[in-house]
Amino acid sequence: MTPVPRYPPTQFPAPVTRTRRAGDFLLSETHYPSESVLAPHAHEYACVVVVLEGSFTEHNESETRTAEPGTVIVRPPGETHSNRFADDGGRCLNVELSPGWLGSVPHRSVRSTASRSGSWSLLGRRLHLEMIHDDDISAMAVESLLLEILSSLAREERISSVAPPWLLRARDRIHDDPAARVTLAILAAEAGVHPVHFATTFRRFFGQPVAATIRQLRVELACRDLARSEAPIADVAIQAGFADQSHLGRALKQALRVTPAAYRSASRRNAAP
Repeated sequence: MTPVPRYPPTQFPAPVTRTRRAGDFLLSETHYPSESVLAPHAHEYACVVVVLEGSFTEHNESETRTAEPGTVIVRPPGETHSNRFADDGGRCLNVELSPGWLGSVPHRSVRSTASRSGSWSLLGRRLHLEMIHDDDISAMAVESLLLEILSSLAREERISSVAPPWLLRARDRIHDDPAARVTLAILAAEAGVHPVHFATTFRRFFGQPVAATIRQLRVELACRDLARSEAPIADVAIQAGFADQSHLGRALKQALRVTPAAYRSASRRNAAP
């Protein structure tokens, strides 16, 4: 049997357009041509992957995942996986975690998983902006964002095991169409519970109000369109569910600390290998 290739830090089976070091972390941006197929391989370091553009399926030892822009994947060190990209190819941010740092966090913190939740997506995009904007990239900023991602993973796993089914269905409904015009009353009626019970239960499990979750998902939706389309920012705002361009601007500034125009420019900088 042919041994599975195992890549050392900053080495990937794809073109790497830039690499930055931030203390215990190595950040690399990789590009994948249309319909690329990556044979089974592994990486020496654990890695947090942020999908910036494109879509693909990934097979590992236990499951098949579908990834699209905004997906965040966590891989433990040495996990064997293969990838098949769609016709739009892909672009990813890979944050490799040194063994020394990995030993300082709880053993179960870095588990094989993937998520497309609004909070994960925006944390991943903030990591990418850190890589792009800071000449002297802050290791503390990168570490803080990574810890937020890993703690969100642990919380999401707990929620999925104990939350009432109606709440998980409501969450999926919001995630599937964040731009939809819904009210708390509509969501509660669909779930079959009182609006007050819906609101308090949602906040207890997810740590924030329904409106904040929807806003995060809409920002993520707008980020995808800003990165891949030439549509006027006002049109992007409306399509993502915001009232107007100013509304999007305020939400994006709060989430990522940049304006829509600045995000569009940053997301396309060196976008091709």
